Order: sequence, then C-alpha cells, then structure tokens
Amino acid sequence: MLIALLLRIVWAVAVPVVPLSDSHAYDTFAQNIANGYGYGWTSTSLTAYWPVGTSFVYSLFYRVFGHTYLPIVVFNLLLALLIIGVSMHLAKIWFGHRIALLTGLLLALWPSQIQFTTVLASELLFTALVLVVVMVWFNERNNLWSRAILVGIVLAAASYVRPTALLIPLLLLFFRWVSTREILKTLNAILIVFVLMALLIAPWSIRNTQLYGQFVLISTNGGANLWMGNNPNSKGEYMKIPTTEELAEMNMAQRDKYLGAVAIAYIKEKPLEFVIRTLKKLVYLHDHETIGVHWNKRGLVARYGSEVLLPLKAISQIYWLLVLGLALIGIILLGKQHGWRVMIAHPTVVVWGYFTSVHAVIIVSDRMHFYSIPMIAILAALTLTNRLDWLDTRRRLKRHLVSERKPA
Repeated sequence: MLIALLLRIVWAVAVPVVPLSDSHAYDTFAQNIANGYGYGWTSTSLTAYWPVGTSFVYSLFYRVFGHTYLPIVVFNLLLALLIIGVSMHLAKIWFGHRIALLTGLLLALWPSQIQFTTVLASELLFTALVLVVVMVWFNERNNLWSRAILVGIVLAAASYVRPTALLIPLLLLFFRWVSTREILKTLNAILIVFVLMALLIAPWSIRNTQLYGQFVLISTNGGANLWMGNNPNSKGEYMKIPTTEELAEMNMAQRDKYLGAVAIAYIKEKPLEFVIRTLKKLVYLHDHETIGVHWNKRGLVARYGSEVLLPLKAISQIYWLLVLGLALIGIILLGKQHGWRVMIAHPTVVVWGYFTSVHAVIIVSDRMHFYSIPMIAILAALTLTNRLDWLDTRRRLKRHLVSERKPA
C-alpha cells in the first residue's frame, strides 16, 4: 500500500492534469453541475449521453474547492488504495496470505493504474465500487439481508457511473447458489438488491424521461455503442455517429434507440459475422494497454515533449502482456488444483468473463478491461506463487540431495 501511494504521488507531482476526450466531458459537466446549470454542455444543452455518476462526484469537489484538479487527484489516490486493499482482502479469502501480498504488489506497480491518478475518468471509481460489492457479498460474518441492502445501495451508485453494473446481481446470485445451493433465500436477497437499485435510480430516470419525452434509464449511449461495435464498417472500437438528416432531427434518446435497432437488425441479418466480430473483439479488448499514457498525453508532452510517450507506452504494454499471460496460466492452475467446475464458477474468472463478454458484444478499448484488472492480478499472483513454491521445493530437494552425499 505504501509503495502504491508513493508511486502515485510521484506521478501526480510529475504529470499535470490536462483533461482529454471523455475526461474533458466529465470536467465540463462537473463544472456545470457545481454552478447550478444542470448536467450538460451548457444550461440549454442538457444531456444523458454519458452516465452522470462520475461528473456528479467531481462536482462535489468543485463546489467545495472551486475548479481545481488537486482534490480529484487525491480522490484517485484514495480509490487506488481502496482497490488494492479490497483486492488483497479478496485474494486472501480465496487463496491465502501469500497470493494476497503478491496481488497487492502487482497492483501497486501497475503502470496504467499509476497513470490514471491524473486522469478524470470513471474507471477507478467504478472498479472500486464493484470490488466493494464483491467484498460485502462474500462477507459471511454479516447476515444475508444486511448484505443485500448494502449491495443494492452500492450497485445503484455503480450503475450511475457505468450501467454495466445493472446485471451484476445475477453474478451474485450465481456465486451464492454455487456455494450454498439455497436458491429461494438467495432469490429473495437478490430481489431486495434489484428493488433498492430501482428506487435509487428512479429519480434520474424520471429526469431523463422528462428531458427526452420517452423512458431513459440512465444514459443514451447504449444503443449508440452497440451500433459502433456492430455495423458494416465497424472495427469493434469507437466510431463517430453518422450525421444524416434523419438522425439530426432526433433527440439523443430517439437517436440511441434508432441506432440500437439498426445494430440488432444487422446482427440478426449476419449472425455468423457477429460471432466472428465478437471473438475478434475479445482479442482487441486485451491486446494492448496504453490508454493511461494517451489520456495523459497533453500534460506529458507539455512538460517533457513527445519523446516520452513511446517509452511510457512500451513500459505499460510490456507489463500488461506479462501479467495477462500469468493470469491466463493462473486460470489453468486453478482448474488443475481445484477442479474445472470450481475454475469455471470462481469469482475471478466469472467477473473477468462478465465484463469481457459485455464489451465484446458492444465496443472495446483497452480501458474497458480495467474493471477486470483486480481479478487478473489475483490470477497472476496465483501463478507467481505456484512458481515460487516450485522453486522453493526444488531448492530444498537439492539441499537434501547434497546433504545425503556428504560422508557421515
């Protein structure tokens, strides 16, 4: 934890915050919320395209401290420590103390996680909220109903940040059914979770419905994102929405619904291409991790010049590929050590698989595997521990053989 904190403080001192892309949007929206203009680019251009959660949190800092990024950097530091601490706690529950320590070390040194200290984004906040949900759900010391209430509240907050949290209760249902086989009691608990989520999300849904004249749950980018990942020209990544005359006459909610319908029609028309494209996106989602450098690009270039970008990207990419490889081996080891049924149902595999599947169907980028990074770190730590145990056994065997050869 101390290593993680020191590395992130060094980065925060060395790299200025200069919002880029989505970060610029979050910054603008947060300022407008703090100034009482509402959630949008201006007071007359309200939006629901991005989920409101991240901007709302930043707006709280702006209301108290004014428009300065330092409180957000400190907030990111605290989120990083929370992510590492909870990840270590879960690793200890599932695998033991040594793997927990290695998990913490891997996350402390993770380049992109360090780089996001100076990025205005939803990734750290969402990851922390999801981890808290998993930690609470697996805390058997508290009764099921109190856990369900707390999980419902935290998942509602997570859904405000990224709507991919909406289906996480189904994962929790699966985890408890696997461990207890108490299906009715678990279903009742999950029902409580969903009801609380619905109640807490309802005010925002009402605001959106009043704004657009049709029901909008949280954001108006679901259909657009599905279209970006599923159209004849799609490469599985972000695309600009076409500027046709028909779309220009629609509001955001209508446009989102229209684009989603176009994407679904295309998937139904060419299901085989959809399957192939989805499998390709599984690879694209994991083949690189340089977004931390990219979103700090303006600050890095302003202070150090463009020459610093390539080495930093190389460091991030090498670290990512090494840990990813270790995590994939970790899945195999998990199956060998505990059985393939346990491996398939293990939270590290299920959570990673959930976020991977969701984004592979929609659109992908390297930042969209960030929510799986704690699980990837735990699986990588499992592999490292296994290797260390093997080396330790080999050394002890070697010492034993040498001692036997010595004359009495």
